[in-house]
Amino acid sequence: MNGSFFFEIFTVAITMVAVVLVLAYRRLKRKYLRLEQQLLLSQLNPHFVFNSLTAIQSYVFRNEAHLASKYLASFAKLTRLILENSRSELCSIENEVATLEHYLELQSLRFSNRFDYSIYVDEKIDADSTLIPPMLTQPFIENAIEHGFNGIEDRGKLTISYLYLDKHHVEIEVKDNGVGIKRSEQANPASGKDHLSLATEITLERLKNIRHYKRLNIILTLVDTGSIDPKQHGTLVKFKIPI
Repeated sequence: MNGSFFFEIFTVAITMVAVVLVLAYRRLKRKYLRLEQQLLLSQLNPHFVFNSLTAIQSYVFRNEAHLASKYLASFAKLTRLILENSRSELCSIENEVATLEHYLELQSLRFSNRFDYSIYVDEKIDADSTLIPPMLTQPFIENAIEHGFNGIEDRGKLTISYLYLDKHHVEIEVKDNGVGIKRSEQANPASGKDHLSLATEITLERLKNIRHYKRLNIILTLVDTGSIDPKQHGTLVKFKIPI
């Protein structure tokens, strides 16, 4: 009788501990995801924010009110979209494209239209309902604009494509005609860390956490286009994302 009673008490205690651990894990997961999304708020380089506002200010000083208003509206919309994305674990491709369009418009302003860009969404993708983690491509886009296009004779070109693979996967491609992976590494032989490596390191850590907490296995691939065709130069970044 006593043995059965203590066994029941022990079982209840173990169950309560298990429940507490599960609840603690869920709280930790929610906390991590909040922190992970809040990281998006700091993902934009402070120099980008400062220089964008400075560029807008220059239009004001030159009495070009139309352009100042246009870019200020774009900056405000970008900020609003990033804030919205920071509250969600996933965002629609439609929302992501809108964010990138404002970001690229302001980067083009910062760098005096030194590069061309385009965004393509496969017509097989329902951009409004297909969800992806927000701003996965941003570190690589920023790297291409701020570092990859330095040292090339051609005009910078950047293409972001959202491609339909099958009913379970989409692929995001970021392609540029910058210096490429090999030349980027050669430019920083002492440190062993180039800007592309840092972008990759940050993204891999984020993908690791997404895989662990969301069970979403996103595959990142980087290709130096010069290694495929010596006449070409640049970098191709691919994200294969389950949907």
